[in-house]
Amino acid sequence: MKLSYVIITRNRRDALLATLAKLEQNTGLPRRSWETIVVDNASDDGSPEATAKKFRSAKIIRLAENEGMPARNHGFKKARGRYVCMLDDDSYPTEGAIAKSLAHLEQNPKTAAVVGRVVLPDGGLEGPALPCVLLGGASVVSRAVLDRTGGFAPEFFRQAEEYDLSFRILRLGHRIERFEDIVFRHDKVAGGRGGALVHRMDLRNNLILLERFLPKPLRRAYRHDWVRRYSALARHDGHADAAKTALFEALVWARRERSVGRQTLDDATLELVFGLRAQAEAVAAWRDRHGVRRVAIADFSKNVFATWRACRQAGLDVVAVADDREAFTGMSYRGARILTTADALVRGVDGVVVSNINPAQVEARAQQVRQQFAAPLLTLWEPKFIEPPRGAPEAGARAA
Repeated sequence: MKLSYVIITRNRRDALLATLAKLEQNTGLPRRSWETIVVDNASDDGSPEATAKKFRSAKIIRLAENEGMPARNHGFKKARGRYVCMLDDDSYPTEGAIAKSLAHLEQNPKTAAVVGRVVLPDGGLEGPALPCVLLGGASVVSRAVLDRTGGFAPEFFRQAEEYDLSFRILRLGHRIERFEDIVFRHDKVAGGRGGALVHRMDLRNNLILLERFLPKPLRRAYRHDWVRRYSALARHDGHADAAKTALFEALVWARRERSVGRQTLDDATLELVFGLRAQAEAVAAWRDRHGVRRVAIADFSKNVFATWRACRQAGLDVVAVADDREAFTGMSYRGARILTTADALVRGVDGVVVSNINPAQVEARAQQVRQQFAAPLLTLWEPKFIEPPRGAPEAGARAA
């Protein structure tokens, strides 16, 4: 069998049924060559019964309790396909996405996973803060690699679980590639997404990642940034207590990682994930091309340290960090004030470096800055395509 869909769900029966119907329409493979496995996280809304009645070929795994995102592992163990497409109960591939993904994986054995562009109902996009990371609702992955890694770590109930698995895949020497012409839809059906839990898991789990995978100097730098960033976002949303709980739990996990032994990423994998050298080279070349000296960084993103470091290595004066989110009002970043974009750009800057490398956000953010700023601007992520559009620039950082 070529492909197994693995879908997790909890109490969203109608969304699940709609997604299963979309798979019948959009998969584009002979029916006998693919299967669907639904992992039900202890739903009490009749989801398993409705699925069994309407989609008799679907395999249903019923769990006695909600295991969160790692519940997918139960589906991986039952999958018969050579490849696994991970979906949420409200996400699905568009026509042609599966065929393109499978063709690329079969032609590129070092590539363990293909990640697609995710389009939301309002036309917006969804993506990871760091580009070489899986998306649980829009990825096609080699089952053999999933078997080697053991799948998702159970301690990541939700938030950052894809980062942990991605780092372990990359650590094995495989690639994770994202393509903008492989398109998934995510209907973003409401339900089961509590704010306090999200903020707690965001901070806690990202700190676990640092302790588990980063060498000491980077671990210290990113911990400093991510604690301040995620704590500010939690406080702004009224969940300061959740952030405090997360910090305590992360401390416990830090002790555990020290005792059991870290899985520190090698230099090549660190570069794939964080792009420290690539960003430094891009910023230095941009400086030479445009003669910039005083810059603003946009945004206070997950990637901001790599961008700040690149600017400092290039001898640039980082005047401000431009970020319009109210959560960061009054804060500073390594001596530079965090200001609104409008305020940052009137402080005598002669260039802007966009630190945001989230594939779903970087171009929109660059456009926002361009509307207010005519001077040189550098972005640090470029889209890739299975079939590059005519006239497309070569992959790499882009300066304007």
